[in-house]
Amino acid sequence: MKFFIIALSLTFSSLTSADWILQQPSSIHFLTNKNTHVTEIHSFNKFDAKVKDSGFAKINIDLTSVDTRIGIRDERMQKHLFETSRFTQASFETQIPTQLLAQVSAGQQSQFELKGKISLHGEEADVSSLVMINPNQDKTITISTITPMLIDAESFKLIAGINKLKEIAGLKSITRTVPLTFTLTFKAE
Repeated sequence: MKFFIIALSLTFSSLTSADWILQQPSSIHFLTNKNTHVTEIHSFNKFDAKVKDSGFAKINIDLTSVDTRIGIRDERMQKHLFETSRFTQASFETQIPTQLLAQVSAGQQSQFELKGKISLHGEEADVSSLVMINPNQDKTITISTITPMLIDAESFKLIAGINKLKEIAGLKSITRTVPLTFTLTFKAE
């Protein structure tokens, strides 16, 4: 048992003194709801993220990589909702408490409320989510949402884009609040 504890602490000791870079598998998903009863799962295929040893973390999302599983809808979201000709990226910045990083480095799983700022469509807004941070045996860590981040379209001046999508598709409604979830795996650099 003593050998196991020493091996585990050596495995995770490098995590406290290094920056962490994004690894696969990692994913970012969001849900949309149209005409009241139809909910669909979408994702972004291109994004990067880094966690500094200070706990500062940033995620950059390439909005042109939106994937709704329907090509024409991807194009319409890029053009009318995200306006990727003007705004190619969204980002999320946060600070992960260093004591949690130390706990993960010691091999402990932690749950905490992640608070940060999203920049999207030329606007910024504060968001939060309950997340789980897990140490993995391969010297990586995984941070996953337990509760989704709720993205309010009005905070990012996306209502005109939603209305345009609704008009083009002949829909009665598209919800203005979108739940976003992620699972991000990091490896010490």
